[in-house]
Amino acid sequence: MKEANALGTAYLRADTIAEPRRGELKAALKEYTADRAMLLSREGRKQIEPLLAKASGLHERMWRSATAATQDNAPLMAMVLPPINDVIDLHSTHLATARRHLPIPIMAVLLGTAAISLGIIGFGNGRIGRRFSTLDAVYGTVLAAALWMTIDMDYPGGGLIRVSNRPIIEALAAMK
Repeated sequence: MKEANALGTAYLRADTIAEPRRGELKAALKEYTADRAMLLSREGRKQIEPLLAKASGLHERMWRSATAATQDNAPLMAMVLPPINDVIDLHSTHLATARRHLPIPIMAVLLGTAAISLGIIGFGNGRIGRRFSTLDAVYGTVLAAALWMTIDMDYPGGGLIRVSNRPIIEALAAMK
């Protein structure tokens, strides 16, 4: 949402600068927003490397257009440059978040604890010579679901639990 807001604000504030820089900046912002929408979609996962490589070039184009258009005009600079800077900063934040996952020791403890708890249930059933099939099935299902959701949420672009790209798509639609 923050990224979509920054993109929308940058696009609107681009109207305050003169041509041809206005057109350059708006074109770069539209292209960048379309790429962000693609990157956050399921189909975009196959194009992640080229889209990320292209993003830095678009950042440079946006910044170059904005600084050239606002040079020697401090009030205009104060209005146009901050949302462009926010777009660039939020991209870096987004990348850092996407690359950060649960540490391997924590994942090992989660999986180890699950294995131990299932082993204890099996041992307990063996000690009393009776199985509690329904209870065991419910426990196993709940445990598997909790582990699956934890791991799936740790990789929000690749699993079934996904982060919506709707705000970016709406920002792109507003740019047309």
